[in-house]
Amino acid sequence: MIIGFVLVSLHIKKNIMTGYEIREFIREENDGSTTRTYAMECNGVLKTHNNKGPAVVNPEQEVEDYYLYGVSLSKDVWEKKRKLS
Repeated sequence: MIIGFVLVSLHIKKNIMTGYEIREFIREENDGSTTRTYAMECNGVLKTHNNKGPAVVNPEQEVEDYYLYGVSLSKDVWEKKRKLS
């Protein structure tokens, strides 16, 4: 049995001051739902990051994971730290 998945990368924006690129990755899961992951590219390294909302989102599976600069955080801690980023 072959299990396949689709992974699409969409370039969202590039911060001119820092030179970091924010990307959105979309993956179709086995159950037909879609997971969106936001990541920041810095010097060729991708780090899961979103200071405007959850960095990993799948509404059908009720997944909302919060990350800043590749570090997984609870929503409460993320709320406090995102104001500093």
